[in-house]
Amino acid sequence: MCDHWMPNLKLPMTIEQFQQLPRNPAYKYEYVEGVARLTPRGLAYHATLDLAAYQSDPAAGETTPINLRRLRKRDLPALVPVFAGAFASLQPFGSLDDATRLRAAEECLTKTCSDVDGPRVRVASFIASQEDKPVGAILITLMPDGDPRAWDAFHWPQPAPPDLLRRRGGQPHVTWIFVSPWHKGSGVGTALLNASVDVLRRLGYPALLSTFFSANESSMLWHWRSGFKLLAYPGSKRRLERWIQEVNTDLKP
Repeated sequence: MCDHWMPNLKLPMTIEQFQQLPRNPAYKYEYVEGVARLTPRGLAYHATLDLAAYQSDPAAGETTPINLRRLRKRDLPALVPVFAGAFASLQPFGSLDDATRLRAAEECLTKTCSDVDGPRVRVASFIASQEDKPVGAILITLMPDGDPRAWDAFHWPQPAPPDLLRRRGGQPHVTWIFVSPWHKGSGVGTALLNASVDVLRRLGYPALLSTFFSANESSMLWHWRSGFKLLAYPGSKRRLERWIQEVNTDLKP
């Protein structure tokens, strides 16, 4: 998710000023010898969408008429400023200057389109445009089978089989979905999701996974409205206790 772009921040201030600082869940706040230290802690949440139960919104995109087509690698240069604008006020990109944010956007999109984040499902990745100008995109990749909340869930232990998609292997994952700030709230994101869901259904996949940072409240709400079911947080104490119980049960003679 490229959270390495989140900078460590050191801000000289009084303890009274530190206590009045607005808190962002993407950072850990500490005060040491007259300096506020903000350390990144990009908490990621995972969600799953039942593709059979998903109901497409036929009105999505009607507020802002758009054209949808499959995303091609040559679309990336035009999508970089759209990506940077979409996440300009959100971590892990919100603390970057404009030039650095554009570099981060280019790196994120290039990695995904180069299959670094897992094999990209090209037939289910779309770009939305208006008057021939890109306004958003969705990029779907395949994760290895298994629990998406595991620390290594996004990394293939070895190169993915070339026939993975033909065999309907792996788990589809929304690696990126973003919309220009000028077109948010107009149904573009939902129209992109509709297009991807339609393709994944025809391919025979039962579910679509997604990941978002805890600091991105708008993304969390969008996932909820779209029908995604939030999975338990990986660091949940209750989940850890359940895992320990399962391990102890397996070890019993």
